[in-house]
Amino acid sequence: MELQVQELSNGVRLTVNVKPRSRETKLLVEPDGTITLHVVAPPVEGRANREVVRWLAKRLGKRSSQIRMVAGLRSNTKIIEITNMNKAEVSRIIIEGA
Repeated sequence: MELQVQELSNGVRLTVNVKPRSRETKLLVEPDGTITLHVVAPPVEGRANREVVRWLAKRLGKRSSQIRMVAGLRSNTKIIEITNMNKAEVSRIIIEGA
């Protein structure tokens, strides 16, 4: 399975579908490589967005400041940039835990 991750000069960019108000925070990787992150937080006042960043930072072993939401702040489809990681590292960590 190949994740939909784009390599950048200083990191990677990935698209994450977010499902707020879920029972638990968990990550699913679809057979086509789509990443879906279910979060407990509601999509109110940026709570779900903050939970996405915190959860990814913890999973990837990065500081929250190294993870930036570049698009989709008010959408369920988020584009996220992660600095100082390559596509292979991100794919390995995300697929192992899914």
